[in-house]
Amino acid sequence: MKTDETFKLKPVKRALAGRSENDTPAVTGASRGSIKCDINVDSIAYWNDPQGTIDREFVTPFAPKGTDEKYITFSTDRGGWNNVRMSMEIIFVIAAALGRTLVLPPKEPLYRLAADKGNKQRGFADFFPLGTPEFAKKVKTISTAEFIKREGGPGGRVPIPVEMIENVTNSALVCEHRKKSKNFCDHLTGYLNSAGYVPDINSDSCIIFDNDLYAGNSKTNQTESSISSFCGSRKPFTWTSELNDHTLIHFRAQEKEWRLLAHFYNAIHFTDPSVDNYFKRFVRDFLHYNDQIYCAAGKIVKALQIEGIERGFNPDEEGGGIFSAMHIRRGDFQYKKVKISAEKWYENTKEVWKPNEIIYIATDERDKSFFDPIAKHHDIRFLDDYWDLASLGDIDPNYFGMIDTIVSSRARAFAGTWFSTFTGYINRMRGYHGMSMKDSWYSFLEKKTKLHAWENMNISAYAYEWPDGWIGIDGDVCPEKTEF
Repeated sequence: MKTDETFKLKPVKRALAGRSENDTPAVTGASRGSIKCDINVDSIAYWNDPQGTIDREFVTPFAPKGTDEKYITFSTDRGGWNNVRMSMEIIFVIAAALGRTLVLPPKEPLYRLAADKGNKQRGFADFFPLGTPEFAKKVKTISTAEFIKREGGPGGRVPIPVEMIENVTNSALVCEHRKKSKNFCDHLTGYLNSAGYVPDINSDSCIIFDNDLYAGNSKTNQTESSISSFCGSRKPFTWTSELNDHTLIHFRAQEKEWRLLAHFYNAIHFTDPSVDNYFKRFVRDFLHYNDQIYCAAGKIVKALQIEGIERGFNPDEEGGGIFSAMHIRRGDFQYKKVKISAEKWYENTKEVWKPNEIIYIATDERDKSFFDPIAKHHDIRFLDDYWDLASLGDIDPNYFGMIDTIVSSRARAFAGTWFSTFTGYINRMRGYHGMSMKDSWYSFLEKKTKLHAWENMNISAYAYEWPDGWIGIDGDVCPEKTEF
């Protein structure tokens, strides 16, 4: 097996996620990303760092006029972590496209991320590397406390009503969801809901960025066709320079009617394919988990692969494979029909797995005896089997699910849970690595081979992810839907 020492020197074109050099101008000048870790695990990094010359020199055509700083604020989705991440990705892309300063919400308790009993509040910078100089060139970020200091006072452009000042200030750094708390999160959201322009955008929206429409000009026939193909029956919401004149734009994303439960590439359409692909690369290259999460995951991947090599399995060209993986969602999952027994899990997927192949299982099921029917046929491994090897006791326990997604993304074959955004993100990461979706499956028989066809998705969807988010995004044109 090749070591990771040479991975950063490899061409950045990654199997099916790339194309020939002539068709991928964005890779010129780019290098593969690396991971700070006490062992070399660079082969699990799917992003580019630095990005290519085109991306480093890109200037958004949708920036506001004038020199006055403009802001975006948002409330955090109240669903599970991957729903939070999806909403965040949409808002980060909009902020980058509009050239606005993004105000990060205060740290707060996040649903299902309460493993650290001593400190339940978390913010996005706890999971993503948002403090790098290169990221700051794409999106300027400030804290909510800094925003209030700048703009919330009597002389600011978004002054806090006098009767709300104490409560809003108390909630700006860290907030709680208890109404009786002096740091009650709704103190802050109540102010922001009324202080900023709230765009009429939610999970069913079709958000359009077009140079002509942004400038107030009529759309061309080509643009109209592009929008119609992307939006389908969804009502387009078009960003204009007039809308971008607002000092503050606020997304009420925690409220049911304003949630952004969609994949960014399904919700947002840039009619210029080169710009559309730029923002898909932005998400790939910057909105990935931090090095501490990837380091722990990399150690587990390497341990699984060493064991698999001893059984005669070989890595793929990107250093992945050698073991396979399942994501078996249990817990409080609301979609009961896809919560099937372990017997059905194995029966529905048994032809996917190779004899003597190790299967890594990402799961929220705590009773390991549940998996005995699978263990009769394959050696199975879980995250906590690597507690000491990956030093899991020394890191934030809220990282564990994220580590599970990364490990599963490097498997030769993968089967997940239909409707699960956790499974969906695993498949997107597999796509970023250039892995074929024809090596991904679902245990729910009605959707077992859903990923084996690349459909035109002109409706809002979150139940799974599809190649629009990663195939051909280093190019300037829309790829043919032939290889995925």
